[in-house]
Amino acid sequence: MFRISSRGGLVAFAVLSLTTAAGQGCTASNSSAPASWNAGGASSGGQTGSGSGSSGGQSASSGGQSGSGGGHGSSGGQSSSSGGGQATDGGGTPSYPPVPGDPPFTNPLVIPPVLAPTSTDSHTDYYGLTIKPGVAQMKSGNPTQIVGFNGISPGPTIIATYGREVQVTQTNGWSENVTIHNHGHKVSADSDGHPTDYIAPGASKVYTYPNDQRASTYWYHDHTMDLTGPHVYQGIAGFYIIHDPAEDALNLPSGAYDVPLMIADKLFNADNSLNYNDNIFSGMLGDTAVVNGVVTPYYDVGTRKYRFRLLNASNSRPMVLELQGGGSSAVSFQVIGSDGGLLDAPVSLTSLPIAPAERYDIVVDFGQYAVGTKLTLVNTDTTAGITGGGGGGGGGGQIPAFTNIMQFVVSHSDTDRSTVPATLSNTTPYPESSAVATQNIVFGFGGQDWTINGLTYDPARTDETSSLGQIYIWSIQNQSQMMHPFHKHLAEFNVLDIDGQPPPAYSAGWKDTVQVPAGGTVRVIFKDELFTGTYVFHCHRLEHEDHRMMLQEQVQ
Repeated sequence: MFRISSRGGLVAFAVLSLTTAAGQGCTASNSSAPASWNAGGASSGGQTGSGSGSSGGQSASSGGQSGSGGGHGSSGGQSSSSGGGQATDGGGTPSYPPVPGDPPFTNPLVIPPVLAPTSTDSHTDYYGLTIKPGVAQMKSGNPTQIVGFNGISPGPTIIATYGREVQVTQTNGWSENVTIHNHGHKVSADSDGHPTDYIAPGASKVYTYPNDQRASTYWYHDHTMDLTGPHVYQGIAGFYIIHDPAEDALNLPSGAYDVPLMIADKLFNADNSLNYNDNIFSGMLGDTAVVNGVVTPYYDVGTRKYRFRLLNASNSRPMVLELQGGGSSAVSFQVIGSDGGLLDAPVSLTSLPIAPAERYDIVVDFGQYAVGTKLTLVNTDTTAGITGGGGGGGGGGQIPAFTNIMQFVVSHSDTDRSTVPATLSNTTPYPESSAVATQNIVFGFGGQDWTINGLTYDPARTDETSSLGQIYIWSIQNQSQMMHPFHKHLAEFNVLDIDGQPPPAYSAGWKDTVQVPAGGTVRVIFKDELFTGTYVFHCHRLEHEDHRMMLQEQVQ
């Protein structure tokens, strides 16, 4: 059962966050949320399981999920693990005694299967997906009921090639309207997943993706007006990855060593059902990390470099990711790509902020560690991007928080022939002098709703007008005490500056989502290309989007 709840304590906290003077600090917790948060007796523990998957396996076909090994494998084979995996349909749910709190890192990571095309021709690869209910063994005890592509979550990964068209027939096998957005893609308006371009229950729609854009990590997800939050939270999301022969020639880690990681936060009830709250202020915040549909998993790796495609698929929670070794010491890794593909050069970091919908590709070299070493991916941000003061009475104002995300276990020796070149790409932004206009985009709160330029979304209204092929600067101004991730459809952009300063090197490439800090301003430069029509731009805290923090751009 999927339960929706409202949490008055968080509403009180959020109101205080918006009205209390900055600098007082918010109340946060680095442990599980207090009992008052967990309607139904939610647990924040990990997942039990046994056995260790092979780190060199290949991903499964589109019918199921693979085990702890492998990256983007062929669509024909299927690997397994003794502790993980997901059911692929919505059949009867067996009864298991609920476990209120499991230790973390006891169940192997699951790799989403790669979807096989139903047919191909000289120009196009054709795919079919069905949105339908299913069950997932996210943690020990009862399976969790979800809704996903082909009944699994994450849905099957679609692997595309630069310049080769993909057509996906999406069939709605569920009871609610859906519409599917391929996040970060340049597509015609009728394939963009406009919030009101519904696929009714029992109906189908063909989405066409030209893939005339940079190789990168993208994702496809539900985008239904007013319901994106609960739909994505239930599981309607999957990876869409574009490869390019030029990038392949760089000899970066690939195949089984190129691993997508969809990270999200969840709240569980005592029976392992998902607990969702449609909170207009903070958005949906969970107390437990889930990676590729598994609570705080582990992943076996060899003594070599791995590429991890990180996606923050949380409804509302920004995170700060660290990789920690023994004694909680931070471990360095290389950021090689962002939303829109490879950076100019790798960036070495020990800490990486990532907002909802953002993606970063990183390379971790496990070759410097002895077999038996364990490294833990953690979230060090407990504020959820809310910087205002306050806090509710009786613990109700605390933000549910977590630290552990997943663990990497160096389980075996391996040979490594991959490299990370000093030069990866060229992402030189458009010169500011080439912009034909600058537009202010202002985030605010109108007393009842989040707004953009003082407005809430109206599908019958055009809010901005752009000309195809022209370059624009948008100055995005956040007049609230909460970070908002800004996402624009159709066009990728470069970040010119954040509060007047150049963006950090890891955000200097092509982007489609950017964190706009509380009280801050971000300037982006872009060009709408290839298609005309009506496209939206919005906050990617999904509960803000659902409460109409979204406007429309007419490209002509």
